[in-house]
Amino acid sequence: MKHSRLATYSWGVIAYTILVIVWGAFVRATGSGAGCGNHWPTCNGAVVPWSPQSETIIEFIHRLTSGLTLVAILLLLIWAVRVYPKAHRVRLAASLSLFFVIVEALIGAGIVLFELVASNDSTARAIMVAIHLVNTFFLLASLTLTAWWASGGEPVRLRGQGWPLLALSLGFVSLLILGASGAVTALGDTLFPAGSLAEGLQQK
Repeated sequence: MKHSRLATYSWGVIAYTILVIVWGAFVRATGSGAGCGNHWPTCNGAVVPWSPQSETIIEFIHRLTSGLTLVAILLLLIWAVRVYPKAHRVRLAASLSLFFVIVEALIGAGIVLFELVASNDSTARAIMVAIHLVNTFFLLASLTLTAWWASGGEPVRLRGQGWPLLALSLGFVSLLILGASGAVTALGDTLFPAGSLAEGLQQK
C-alpha cells in the first residue's frame, strides 16, 4: 500500500514540476525575470513583497512554486528512504531528483544575482539558459524514473543492448542539444522580436 501511494505521489510531483516549468517559461516570455530585482532568496529585499507590480507578482509566484517543488522532492526522497531498502533504484532516482532540483535552484539564483534577466543580452545569459534547460531535462528524467520504478516498472538495462542503446544515446544527446539551442533561440526572439521572417533575417 505504501508503494502504491508513493507511486501516486511521485507522478503528482512530476505533474506539478511540469506546471512550474511552464510558469518559468511564462516568466521569461513576459520579461518578468527581474521582478524581484537582483535579490535572492528575498524579493526586492522582502520575504513577501507588498504592493508589487505585475512583473514582481509573476516572478514571486515562480519562486514560491519552485521552492515548493524542492520541498515536494525532499519529501519524496524521505518517503523512498523509509519504504525501500538501501541502494534500491527508487531511492537512487529520488536522490538524483533532489540533486538536480537543488542545482536548478542554484542556477536560478545565479541568474538573478548576476542580473542575467530582463533585457540582458550577454553570452553568459545564453549559456546559463541552455544549462538551465539541460538540468531541467535531467530533473524530469530522474523524477520519471522514480515514479516508474515506484510503480513497479522494470529496471533499465544498458548492457548488451548493442545498436539500440547507441541509437537511444544519440537521440538523447540530440534532444539535449535541440532543447538547449531552442531555449537560446526563444531567448533571442524575446529580446529581439521580429514582426516577420524577412525582418528576422535582416536582424541577423
